[in-house]
Amino acid sequence: MNSSLPSLERLLVLSEAMASAAAASDWEGLAERESERRTLADSLPPALFDGTPPSAREHSRRLIESCLACDARVRGLVEARLHELSVLLRVTPIDR
Repeated sequence: MNSSLPSLERLLVLSEAMASAAAASDWEGLAERESERRTLADSLPPALFDGTPPSAREHSRRLIESCLACDARVRGLVEARLHELSVLLRVTPIDR
């Protein structure tokens, strides 16, 4: 087993937690998980697949694709929230 697989599996767990946090409008939780995930992603070796057997490469590819799918879900939820906030800021009078 490639030593990067546990890190990629943890990356997916964090990606899924980010998607869950965004779906629950837990923006602070989303930011916390994203920070953890960024730290983990930055620690991955540049030559991620060097010396990796084909079966482990395929598993790694599926993990990365799943992370990207989570990212797409998060992006859509964040963009929707940003749109809601921009509308709210345009129509809500600011008390002085």
